[in-house]
Amino acid sequence: MAATQHIRCDLLVIGCGIAGAAAAIKAADAGLHVVVTTKEDELLETNTRWAQGGIIGTGPDDTADLLYADVMRAGAELNNPHAVRIFCEEGPRQVDTFLVNRLKVPFSRDKRGRILHTAEAAHSRRRIYFKEDRTGYAIHVACIKAMKAHRRIRLLPGHMAVDITTLPHHSTDPLDIYQPLRAVGAYVLELRTGRVLTVLAPKTVLATGGMGHIYLHSTNPTGATGDGFAMAYRAGARCINMEYVQFHPTTLHHVSAPGFLITEAVRGEGAKLRNLRGEYFMARYDSRADLAPRDIVARSIYAEISAHKESYVLL
Repeated sequence: MAATQHIRCDLLVIGCGIAGAAAAIKAADAGLHVVVTTKEDELLETNTRWAQGGIIGTGPDDTADLLYADVMRAGAELNNPHAVRIFCEEGPRQVDTFLVNRLKVPFSRDKRGRILHTAEAAHSRRRIYFKEDRTGYAIHVACIKAMKAHRRIRLLPGHMAVDITTLPHHSTDPLDIYQPLRAVGAYVLELRTGRVLTVLAPKTVLATGGMGHIYLHSTNPTGATGDGFAMAYRAGARCINMEYVQFHPTTLHHVSAPGFLITEAVRGEGAKLRNLRGEYFMARYDSRADLAPRDIVARSIYAEISAHKESYVLL
């Protein structure tokens, strides 16, 4: 293996989807020198790219309290209420200030230039900003453009984070064992050469996406293999709610080809699930019918295909 090289920065961001990119751009705007790593050779290959339907913005008849109620209900009241409150009060405003104003994401607009809104499952208001059916792609292209243009951001594609470096675990001073645990960067493998880089930073952000692709069926890209969870666990982080995995319940069914995601915004605009007997079945399972949360929709589809010994339903 090639010799180790050291890189120093103010902030290390592992992952370059919307979460990592937003952290990197905001930190760099504030004057920090940022290094962003991703194991993919192509910066666009993230979960963000494949998101279709949209992102929560500011609806015309919406409030933070309404959004809070929807999010808590969709999470079966198991959500962290404090985190949900911050999300509902800050999230839509950040979409406007950061994505719309700072990054100029070209969300779909009407003839008068006003951002259009659509509906998605579990939302009681039309509050979703979208760009046709490629919202994630439009957002991510804008994020990458901003990162590449920023003089304080260094991008390292094709570099896979291996382990978070921590004190005292990676210290040469045995007395550091008495100090509080803290992250000081990461070991990063350059996949093309096998060279290991030591990135040293006083702050590290893990934005590595999910782990959906460890399952046989998933709408996540192949890179969603849980690397960040493993690194966080080894570094001593508390990992909770690991059973809740992001997915979409509607994909194209084909006997000889991989399924691909069909955005729930299709149901937001009026599409309905129907079994092969011609019955619209979602109202039997939830009063919100086809706009029920994803876990309910998925279980309802499974119940229908199991009851009738079928392989799929129709949308």
